[in-house]
Amino acid sequence: MGRRSDHSREQLQQMIIEAALNLVKQRGADKVTARQIATAVGYTPGMLYSVFINLQDIFLHVNQIGLHTLYERCASAQQNSPSPEDALHSMGQAYLQFAREHTHQFDLMFSRSIQHPETPPPGLGDQIRTLFELLSLQLQQLQPEASEEAIRQGALALWSAVHGTAALRLSSQLHLEAPDADSQIVELLVGSFIRHWQTCR
Repeated sequence: MGRRSDHSREQLQQMIIEAALNLVKQRGADKVTARQIATAVGYTPGMLYSVFINLQDIFLHVNQIGLHTLYERCASAQQNSPSPEDALHSMGQAYLQFAREHTHQFDLMFSRSIQHPETPPPGLGDQIRTLFELLSLQLQQLQPEASEEAIRQGALALWSAVHGTAALRLSSQLHLEAPDADSQIVELLVGSFIRHWQTCR
């Protein structure tokens, strides 16, 4: 059993986050307990609460990792696309692929059961904003005359459509037999949105 003096507060924090992330990937957040995380890092459960407020605080820090990974996937898809239209399609597929490959993380990131504290982890809000900025950049290129508010609403609408498809597929609520049906739906949604967006004034 490790002792708190063996590691700095920052080291303990990182150890706990990494252990929680691994457990979430393996089991899903609803099956992860503070005791399991403490055992994984070789400390007592009480030590966790000297570093984090509670288990949900730990999960919010885990979500930062998921958001960073999702951002990198979408940013890479955007950079490798020759046009705004292709970028939006590619980002939609990258989002869907992340949800498939990191199902438990995806569930945790958008879980309604997590109570967001008055003081969230540093940078969490910025990570969410940067994801929307990727969409907003492409929408602005497609429709330079669009207002800032229109772009904001457009990015939110498009993200909601793609996210909804991913969430419904992962929860088996789409009832589709084809393995790539969710990809086809996202392509249709993104394509339809682009056509509508280009005609807006």
